[in-house]
Amino acid sequence: MPLIELQDITFTYRGAKNPALKEISLSIEPGEFVGIIGPTGAGKSTLCWVISGVIPQIIRGKYKGKATVKGLPANKTPVADISQIIGLVQQDAEAQLLMTDIEKEIAFPLENLRLAPEEIDRRLNEALDLVNLRSERFRHPFYLSGGQKQRVAVAAALAMEPEVLVLDEATSELDPIGAEEVHNLAASLKNKGKTILMVEHNIDELAKVADRIIVMDQGAILMDAPIREVLSKVDFLQSLGIYPPQVTQTAYALQKMGVEIDPMPITMEEGLEAFGRFN
Repeated sequence: MPLIELQDITFTYRGAKNPALKEISLSIEPGEFVGIIGPTGAGKSTLCWVISGVIPQIIRGKYKGKATVKGLPANKTPVADISQIIGLVQQDAEAQLLMTDIEKEIAFPLENLRLAPEEIDRRLNEALDLVNLRSERFRHPFYLSGGQKQRVAVAAALAMEPEVLVLDEATSELDPIGAEEVHNLAASLKNKGKTILMVEHNIDELAKVADRIIVMDQGAILMDAPIREVLSKVDFLQSLGIYPPQVTQTAYALQKMGVEIDPMPITMEEGLEAFGRFN
């Protein structure tokens, strides 16, 4: 059974004329790393909020269709319960950090679950180790870099031991170093078997780790396929203002000139191997 399944989801925000999501259907299997891409306003964050139960339970509007998370109805199961299955990390890390040090930030939601102290300690230490912040555990979040703040937000989500981690443009407000920290963490979690959904504008980074890509525009899913198949549609993506990795664009341009390149490279390593054959 899929961990996440959406069937014909349509959602319109209060006061809006047009739906933010239009008849969205998809399923996510355990262990998948799924990238979600699309121009601004495509409905990517709205999709994440539907999956996490925030829509329609907290953010109200006109909601149609069926969304299930591990068989539970996402529109009716309390968000606090869904958060133990779906860990949602949004782009503004500071808005998600409320406590005076990292340890309290991670422990607070666990205390609300009334977990035993020894269980809280176990989850706290494991989450800190996963994001490589154990040595910073007593620092105030204010003094952390952007990448570290985002890693704290990820640690707080992971401490709930969710089966799915949803990263909603978690690197969009970070400098290159901070973004690299989050991308490396996502790759590490994938290698540990975690199911990940990542809304991301950096297609080069997604190309390194994603199994499949969902392309959205104007509230609809235009394409849902393995990553190499999606990124090979260079003209289609560029028409949406989405640019595949430069190595893919270069290979595509060579193909149009009659040069045979198969398979289409999507990472720099693959590009070096493909172009090296011409020496």
